[in-house]
Order: sequence, then structure tokens, then C-alpha cells
Amino acid sequence: MASIDIIEEVRNYIGSKPVPKIDPNTQAPDGNSSTRDISSVIIPVVLVGFYKNTRNEDAAARLMQESGDNATLNHLFGDNANSIVATIAEHTNVSSAYAEDEMKNVTNAVKQVLVKNNNAGDGKAVSALFTDQRSNILKHLPPELNMGELMNDESIDDRTNKMEGPMSGMMHTIEKVFSSTK
Repeated sequence: MASIDIIEEVRNYIGSKPVPKIDPNTQAPDGNSSTRDISSVIIPVVLVGFYKNTRNEDAAARLMQESGDNATLNHLFGDNANSIVATIAEHTNVSSAYAEDEMKNVTNAVKQVLVKNNNAGDGKAVSALFTDQRSNILKHLPPELNMGELMNDESIDDRTNKMEGPMSGMMHTIEKVFSSTK
């Protein structure tokens, strides 16, 4: 399977604005972008949920076979789903119901992108894709959401995940080896 940029693929699928990268030093979005746009927030949040739930091949395959929007959101975020929806709603100034509906739309878009890229039923391929995309996803995750705290994984909010360059690239490669399913 060819490597894809999951952020861009999902963004294109739903037709949203570009999702800004977060500067690791200032913790602000690059350029004149905003992290208040609902899609710019929900895409990386949903992808973090997919990443966290695809750490083994069986779990990745189950996630892809799961039907029903609420079941998938609950699978992605567990007991924290309502808190995450509320955090997104507050951050983007929308209702919780709207934020939840948009999260469901993005979740379905992620699954469709994976189908398009021939990963739909293959837990190994889905797991490998999200291992490969972890660094890219975290570079777009707004820090003010405190997703690491909400998902009980402090490494999600670590600023080093947003860094780029030769040394950071090498460290992200090592990180992929240790977070792979093998």
C-alpha cells in the first residue's frame, strides 16, 4: 500500500479547509490559520482516536468492521467520548450535538478513505498506516484541547511530536519502530 497523508485525504473527502499544523514552539497554528474551525479540530481528534485503537491488528480490524456511528465513537473514545465532544464544542463554539454529528461524519470519512486505499478489512494494514501517520496527526492536533489528558495518554500532548527536521525525523522513525504492532 502506498503511503498517504491521512489528514489531507480525510480533509479532501469531506471538502473542508486545510488543517493547520501546530508550531511546536508557540503552540499556535502555522500562518494565518485557525484551530477554531470545526473540521480543523475534529479531523486530528478523530484520527488520534483511530491511532489509539489500532495498536494491534485485531483491534484495527474490529474497528473497521464496526457499524453504527455511536458505537464507533464510543469505541474510539470510550468513557471519555462525552467529555471530548464537549471540549470540541466549547473550543469551536458550536453545540455538543453539532460537534458529535461532525465527529461521526469524520469517522465515516476516515473509514471511506481507508476503503479507498484498500485497507478496509485488513487490520494489519490499518494498524501500520496509523503507526506511520502518528507524527503527522499529532502535528495538527490543537494543544488547548488537552487530548492527552482526556485520553489518558500524556504522550499525545508532548510538544516533541509536533517538531520537524532531521533530528526530529530520526526520533519519529525510532518511535514508529517501538509503537508498531510487531
